Amino acid sequence: MNYFFGIKSDKIKSRLAIPRFQNTEKNQLDYFVYQCKIQNQHWILEKIKNCEINSNFFLINENLSNNENIFFIAKENEINFSQYSSFKELANINNFTNHSRCNLQISNNFGGFSSFQSEYPFRMISSYGSIFAPLSVLTNKLADNNYIFIKNIFKEPIKKEFKIYFIDIKNKEIIRKEKIYTNTTNCIKIEKNLIKPEVYIFTDKYLGVPIFVSEKDNHLSIEHTHPPHEYILSADRYDKVKELKLKIHEIIHK
Repeated sequence: MNYFFGIKSDKIKSRLAIPRFQNTEKNQLDYFVYQCKIQNQHWILEKIKNCEINSNFFLINENLSNNENIFFIAKENEINFSQYSSFKELANINNFTNHSRCNLQISNNFGGFSSFQSEYPFRMISSYGSIFAPLSVLTNKLADNNYIFIKNIFKEPIKKEFKIYFIDIKNKEIIRKEKIYTNTTNCIKIEKNLIKPEVYIFTDKYLGVPIFVSEKDNHLSIEHTHPPHEYILSADRYDKVKELKLKIHEIIHK
C-alpha cells in the first residue's frame, strides 16, 4: 500500500488528488480517505468526513495538507476504530494503492503552481536506509530560490532527529549538514554555491523522498529525484553506488 503526503512552507502550500481507481478496474466507491498524525507518541487515525470528492479522486486541500499529516485510503470494514484509532505502528492495510500515485500540486500566493506524481510506499516506512542523490540534477542556479523538501514517514510515531549531509565527493568533504526529523516534511533552502555536479545529499539511517522545488519570478517547478543507480548506465551500477556510499560513510564518520 502507499501513503500520501503534502508539503508546506511560509511561501508554498499544497493540495493532493488521490485516485479512487485502479488502472485495470472500475472506480471503488466503498473506499474512504483517512488521515494519520502523531499525538502523545501514538498515531491518531481519523476518517476525513468532509473530504471533497469527484468521480475519480479524493481532493485534500491545503488546510489538511501540511508537513505532519499523512493519508491513505481504505474500506470502512478494514479499519477497526475501537482497536486502531490510536496505535503504535503504521500498518499495511490493503493493496489497493500498491501501484497508485497521487497528484501533489504546490502553489504560492502569486499564482505560481506546479505538480508531480507522488507516493510513499509501505516498504520504505518499515525500513532503514539512506538517501543518496546528486544536488545539481534537479536544482537550478538561475532560479531565485531552490529548496529541498525531505519527507520521511517511519512506522513508529516518533519525531527523531537525524542529519542530512551535503557532501563534495570530489574533494571528500562535508560542506553543510542540517538537522531534520522523522515523520515530517523538512524544508531546506539551497544556496547557489552548493549546486555543483560533485555535491550530493546523503542521510544516514532513515529513508525519505527528496523533493526539489525551484522558484523563478514567482513561477514554481517541482520534481523528485531518482535512486542514484538510475543515473549510471554501466551494468555494475549497483556496485558503483555501493562503493560511493562506502566512501561517503568514511567521510562523515572520520
